[in-house]
Amino acid sequence: MSCNCCTNTLNYCDQNVCGEIDFDILAQVPGIHTLTTFFLNKKITIEKEFSVDELIIFPLDTLNENYEYKVELFDPNGDKIIIRKSDIDYDCFKFYTSINVTVAVEIES
Repeated sequence: MSCNCCTNTLNYCDQNVCGEIDFDILAQVPGIHTLTTFFLNKKITIEKEFSVDELIIFPLDTLNENYEYKVELFDPNGDKIIIRKSDIDYDCFKFYTSINVTVAVEIES
């Protein structure tokens, strides 16, 4: 299903590995959609079911932190999902996973 052959890659910058990534893409067909990537030469596949017009959002909690992933998205028919932005068709997406922590600090007066 994935050859990791990319023509144009859209960068989604830093993503919290404990969260989800919102690709800002609406599912065009119902069913199981697939995110595929590689980590240390091992193929990783994440599957999630979406309804038509539902935002495609995948959890990132199975991925390692501090790593830049290049991913491909596929619909239930096995067709690669492509997004058009600024007259460019993007067929791959990349992001860097990090652990984001917020700490509240009280200042004594």
